[in-house]
Amino acid sequence: MARSNRWFAITSLFLLSSSVAAISLHGQAPETPGSLCDAMCFSALPKTQLFKQGEPVIVVLSIYTRSAKPIFVGRLTDDEFVKLSVIGPDGKELPRQGRISSRAHSPSDFAMLETYHEISARRIISLKDGAGFVFDKPGQYAFTAEYSLGPPELFAPFAGETTIPTGTFRSTKAAFCIEACIREPLPVHINTLQSALGTVRVFYTDIARYRPIGIPEGRTKKALWVLLSKRLIQELDGLQACDTDYYRRFGDVLKANQFKPATPWLEEGLFSGPDEAASPMKFSILGSRAIGDNRVDVHLSFTYKQTYCCGQAASYEHYDGVVTAILENKRWVIDDFVAMYENDELLRLSDGYPECKGGRWVGEIPN
Repeated sequence: MARSNRWFAITSLFLLSSSVAAISLHGQAPETPGSLCDAMCFSALPKTQLFKQGEPVIVVLSIYTRSAKPIFVGRLTDDEFVKLSVIGPDGKELPRQGRISSRAHSPSDFAMLETYHEISARRIISLKDGAGFVFDKPGQYAFTAEYSLGPPELFAPFAGETTIPTGTFRSTKAAFCIEACIREPLPVHINTLQSALGTVRVFYTDIARYRPIGIPEGRTKKALWVLLSKRLIQELDGLQACDTDYYRRFGDVLKANQFKPATPWLEEGLFSGPDEAASPMKFSILGSRAIGDNRVDVHLSFTYKQTYCCGQAASYEHYDGVVTAILENKRWVIDDFVAMYENDELLRLSDGYPECKGGRWVGEIPN
């Protein structure tokens, strides 16, 4: 897994120019909502699942990106880019009152969204100033939302070198109730986050406790493996087979010549990062984002303690990473990780290592 020797910058400048980046993000197909969420995700969730009669109904609109390149998005404060569909307690679609206003746009209406970052806005969707939906019946309401900028050439003057996502991005179905729920509530994404975050906390408490470097072994492996997905266990078992194959074939050569092993994971924390980031003394959760019903990305910060000789005070350094948890067999497990330190290409743990193929070492031969 090749990595550069410089920091990965999470933020960068918004460069305005007349050129537009290649359009590589496309809206989700109607029959498969959420299927392209690896690039850009759009969601719409109620502020709460229970509103009082006459209380403003507020939804939270969000855009989240996993794209390796910055993308150009609206700030979600304009009705022109978001269309809502609401189903009432009687199972019928609610008509929207008023018209969606159209106006000239300025650069302040848009933003550049970096990888693993999110932009969100709260919107009142109940009737206000003659526009919105009328929620005059108690019971459960279900809704979905669609986000679309429209033709990318309209936004070229504002987009600079960022990528303009094209097509329509649809949220998954969410629900809320007025006064009381007559039917069983639909699951709302944000409610799944706590159990996913619980798994991440337990997993990284063990990472900070054992500080595994390279492929975990012994009691460290025993503690971590019970929280991994089947796919990731299979991947790491293949990596272990490759490691075993390397030392079986070249162990004597390494020992005789005092060569350092060339296995790239030797000094890496597979779940924290390379070099200093491999041995975090503690971690903290900076944020999280649900991707559909069965996946959550969690943004982490790791703290490394650098000690010095001769009475010098220790210093503390911080490194970021994003871990992915998925719902597997009705429980949350760890499925992937991407380090933000010395990883300009945003290579993920699931990308594997080119030096390994089918459990065998195909990389550099020591001589």
